[in-house]
Amino acid sequence: MTQFNFRFQKILDLKENEKGFAQIQMAEAIKQHEVGHQRNKAIQSQISDIEQLKNAKQQSGVNISELRMLEGYIHQLQDQSLSSKRELEYLQKNVSTSQGLLQKKAQEEKTWENLKQQKLNHFQEESKAAEQSFFDEMASIRFHRLAKANSLVEGI
Repeated sequence: MTQFNFRFQKILDLKENEKGFAQIQMAEAIKQHEVGHQRNKAIQSQISDIEQLKNAKQQSGVNISELRMLEGYIHQLQDQSLSSKRELEYLQKNVSTSQGLLQKKAQEEKTWENLKQQKLNHFQEESKAAEQSFFDEMASIRFHRLAKANSLVEGI
């Protein structure tokens, strides 16, 4: 019996590789998004800590230059926070894009895999029909031989 040979196996392999690469890209995008989220969280924590320090210093009565310095630092951290939020939005879009690409690649791979399965099913049906035809032919030949042998025996 002949082996099943899918004509488009190289395309299917390519689609599997593309899907694998898209999975790696998505994992990297998610990792970058998580790092950006942690950075934003750290900046927010710093802002909160410095504001608490400023409030404590105001209560204790500290000179104005130190308060201005703390206020300037808070504004700098707020600018960093704004920049971090923009970066986080960009990273989220990157995650969404890579997710869409992964879905597309997975769908393409599934399409080719379904085609392969259909071709395999068709091949198996044809093989089964050819095998059945072979066995029917063998049974027919055997029947004719037995019939011929029986007619020779009856003719004696």
